[in-house]
Amino acid sequence: MSLTDLMGAAMFGNLEDVKRNLNQVGKKDEDGWTALMYATRQGHSDCIPLLEGEIGMQNNSGRTALMKAVEENHTDCVRLLLSEAGKQTTEEWKFTSARNRVIFHPGTTALMMAAWMNHIDCIPLLEREVGMEDDDGRTALMYAARNGQVDSVKLLLSEAGKQTTKEWWVFPPETTALMLATYFNHSEIVQVLLPYEQGMEDSKGRTAEWYAYNSSWGGNFTRVRKLLENEGSERLPPPSPGLTNQERINEPIAENESLENPPTRTEESLISSAIQGDLNTLRRHLDQAGQKDSSGMTALMHAASRGQTEVVRLLRPLEARLQDGRGWTALMHAVGRGHEECAGLLLLERDLKDGEGRTAEDVANGLPDGKKKITPLLRKKVQLPDLPDELSSFQLTGRLGRGAFGTVFSAWSEDHGNCALKVVEYEEMERTIVDSLRREMGTIPSLEHPHALRYHRVHDDPDNGTAYLVMEWCSGTLLDEVRGRGERGEPFRDEEVWRCLREMASGLAYLHERGLVHRDLKPGNIFLAPNGRLVLADFGLVRDAARSRRMSTVAGTELYMAPELYDPEPQYSFPVDVWALGVIGYELCTGRLPFSNVFAISEEEPPVIEGRGELAVLISQMLSKDPKDRPAAREVLKEAEGHD
Repeated sequence: MSLTDLMGAAMFGNLEDVKRNLNQVGKKDEDGWTALMYATRQGHSDCIPLLEGEIGMQNNSGRTALMKAVEENHTDCVRLLLSEAGKQTTEEWKFTSARNRVIFHPGTTALMMAAWMNHIDCIPLLEREVGMEDDDGRTALMYAARNGQVDSVKLLLSEAGKQTTKEWWVFPPETTALMLATYFNHSEIVQVLLPYEQGMEDSKGRTAEWYAYNSSWGGNFTRVRKLLENEGSERLPPPSPGLTNQERINEPIAENESLENPPTRTEESLISSAIQGDLNTLRRHLDQAGQKDSSGMTALMHAASRGQTEVVRLLRPLEARLQDGRGWTALMHAVGRGHEECAGLLLLERDLKDGEGRTAEDVANGLPDGKKKITPLLRKKVQLPDLPDELSSFQLTGRLGRGAFGTVFSAWSEDHGNCALKVVEYEEMERTIVDSLRREMGTIPSLEHPHALRYHRVHDDPDNGTAYLVMEWCSGTLLDEVRGRGERGEPFRDEEVWRCLREMASGLAYLHERGLVHRDLKPGNIFLAPNGRLVLADFGLVRDAARSRRMSTVAGTELYMAPELYDPEPQYSFPVDVWALGVIGYELCTGRLPFSNVFAISEEEPPVIEGRGELAVLISQMLSKDPKDRPAAREVLKEAEGHD
């Protein structure tokens, strides 16, 4: 059958003519094309609802309108045709473009076409087809790897580990995507796939390394061979495929992850989390920092090579200045892949050399735009303070950030491993601030408790007006966790709140039994250790309880302060910390503070906490207006331990 009037109208996007000829819906031309296919080929998405009667039809080779939309990269059409996902071609068909000519075998899916053509905006929409194979057992990942489409490969890593089922060209059954990338000399893809498929063998017992030395494809295979020279057998499990937007909407809300490390699962690790850029999972596995895969790469190196900036920022204090099997640093991996922001975070590695004596700058100079874009960045001066002789065993590895009273750097020493080093230049500071600093330095060396921040060293250099405080390294604060949960719409479960209260109360009870009042308890002053342990920190306002009762000045953070602190003669004592703990508990349960202003703190009752049972009762007691009615920290701890 020749072109119908409906097909012509659909081809040109003439909606009125389409409507007039809807009686021709379902007809095909001599190649099996329908009006819907002609419309999607041209990107006329507004025609699709009118032609829904043709959805699901296939042409003579088995192609669908969805496949045509993918072929032309019309994502708006793809979204309207997702009900066709899962269909496969029935016959071989040829595709020719300005770049190459390819024969698609029977069993091809829309996702495989998207992968071959590197239509990366289409790939996330077609998740339903992830894992499908054509008649030869090839996956979309293999199509992307064969054609050198690294961006598509990164989106399809959940298919890693699959093997073909039939012989194809020079490739026997059980060929992997890594073998295809190796044979066709796609070094960047080899680097991406290596952690997932190294050591796998085809039906003839050959690994990817064999293909690096036996390919008939042209080009210089030096880099590919270098990547594979130490090909191991330990592999990462493939990451789970991401959810499409619609599936996120439809999927029931998953049970929230605990702050505590869950039982170790074989499919999760620090390295796999870094590769996926999953910060939440990553934080649960920080105790694995420093571990390497079979190629010698750390989680930081994997993150740097993929441009995972926030992961690099988190892991840098823990894994900076390590080198992989060929001597490459995380900085070199970032430079080699052109990730400028990650490279900027790793400049303290630029003096290190790889196994061939090259620095990161040498790597940059070997890139097409490296001298122009990256080399100037690598020559940027990094300002790091000189440490006094008393702290010569500590090596600064980066700058973590600046607060109101000092700058915090990441550091490392043989005795303490990774730690945080705070430098406070107090010479020009107000006297009260200097007194607070010296009080902190006098108090903290004697504190030793799992839920109080551990200080390894403190040093005062009065001649230069500078103080140095070396602390255990923590991955974040409870405030970070509260904000993250709020952004994701994930409330804390009862058992998580009980755990938080238990650990904070344990730290408070320790302070109180030593006669100390914290005076500024809030989520920003509660740190998260790498194993998820909560740690009370920021002891600048800690005071002896007997002295605190005589204080006339008010210190603390307004909305976490107890009502008695707003009296004409404020009285600091242990119950003010318990009140603040109650405010935090309320915030964990509800996602909001119990009081919005100072008047409400003194005069109003907080809104009732719904559905939290005994938690609500305990928090209500901690928020009693009369300090005498509040439980002691030790009593809060005992109650929380009963819900362990």
